[in-house]
Amino acid sequence: MGFVSGAVDAVIALFSAVLILAAPLIDGQICLPARFYHPALIDLKRWYVEEFGDYLSKEKPHFFVGLAWIEIVLLWPLSIANVYGILARRPWVATTSLMAGVSIITSMAPLMAELLGSGRSSDKLLQIYSPFVAFSVLAILKGLFSGPLHTVTKPSQAPSARKKRA
Repeated sequence: MGFVSGAVDAVIALFSAVLILAAPLIDGQICLPARFYHPALIDLKRWYVEEFGDYLSKEKPHFFVGLAWIEIVLLWPLSIANVYGILARRPWVATTSLMAGVSIITSMAPLMAELLGSGRSSDKLLQIYSPFVAFSVLAILKGLFSGPLHTVTKPSQAPSARKKRA
């Protein structure tokens, strides 16, 4: 079970690290003025939109702008916490992973519905977004099945044992 847990942690740390960079530098361009960004970052986003046919990033529909704000305000700090928590082996990382996973899956539901239902998305674009669905499921499972609630406590450390000694 330790190998599986370590592999899940590695995947969550990797995706969180991607989000740490992508959220403010690339996705932030969806909802913040261009003057905040270096021309090289603007060119990178422009290349991405053209290469993968990301019509949502190009057209910026209102629901997509709202999802970008959620990513910057909520998911970006959670991603930082996830990377730190996994590397430092903090027990609360199960909670931040659960929060990030639920946030991503909630955002991915309308996004994937649009991409699949509109008929406008390329296979390349679906290949970019699909791993985030898998990542969110892993993060949710980590949050639900690991952490302080699921650790075994020695009888001498149990709260009732401490009360008896006092």
